[in-house]
Order: sequence, then C-alpha cells, then structure tokens
Amino acid sequence: RMDSSFNPEQFLGAALSQPLTKRPPADAGRPYSATIQVPKIRPWNSEAKGTSGFAADIPLEISLPDEVAARVGQPRITLNDSVFLDTTPGGGLDMAPGRNRGLRRYYEATGLNKPGTTMQHLAGQLVKVVLKHEVAKDGSGDIYERIDAMAKA
Repeated sequence: RMDSSFNPEQFLGAALSQPLTKRPPADAGRPYSATIQVPKIRPWNSEAKGTSGFAADIPLEISLPDEVAARVGQPRITLNDSVFLDTTPGGGLDMAPGRNRGLRRYYEATGLNKPGTTMQHLAGQLVKVVLKHEVAKDGSGDIYERIDAMAKA
C-alpha cells in the first residue's frame, strides 16, 4: 500500500527501534485456503546454462487457522509462487500436451482450464494449498514456505 505521507528520504534515515526478525513458518503438510492475487510475468535467464524465458509470479494470500495464526503472529501470509512458462518460437503460450504444467495446476484448481481463460482470470480465485518447507541455500538455516500441492477450494 502506498501512503501519501510516505517520504523515501525520511525512510532511508529511519533507525530500527528493535532488531528485525523472521516470523515462524506456517505448518507444512496441511491444507490452507488461499486467494490468488494478480499474477505478474517476468523474464529470466540462466547465464550458466545459456537459457532464458519467462515465468509467472503468482502471489497467494493464505488464510491461517487461529492456532497457526497465533504461533506465526498474523492471520494471513502471502507467498509468491513462480511457474516457468513454456512458449512457442513466435512468443505465444505453448499449448502442446504436457507443456505449462505449473500454469495448468492453477487453471485446474480454479476450474478455469478452458478456452478463453487468461492468467488475469486467476486473480481473486480461491484454492486449497499445502505448504512444504525448504531450508535457505545461503547457510543461514532459515526455513521458507513453498507451495507443495494445490486443489480446488
């Protein structure tokens, strides 16, 4: 949210009143209700592999049951799920069987896997998600939640 009283220069000089801390992760392996937010498309490239393409970043606002919310410290969390997009040489979405599995998972969970659907139709749709935990690769030991499974709400 952009607040009209927000002053970037003042913000840069603002001191911490306490150390920043990571919140506890939500439980893995159990279903949660989630609302899909507005997807965004971004380019990606791997210099090591010499490959590039596009991905869809799909934010999910996950509602936490009371007991999980109490432990995590907030009633909702937003996770950003990224899916690689398979495209045609002409730049369109590859519709061949087996292509765009990640996107198909979203369309099937929302009942939108049919002609005429666009990624914009996903925003506001309700789904059930199951989380998994991944340990950060930077050696910090931080645990991050990721989307492990998705189904119709």
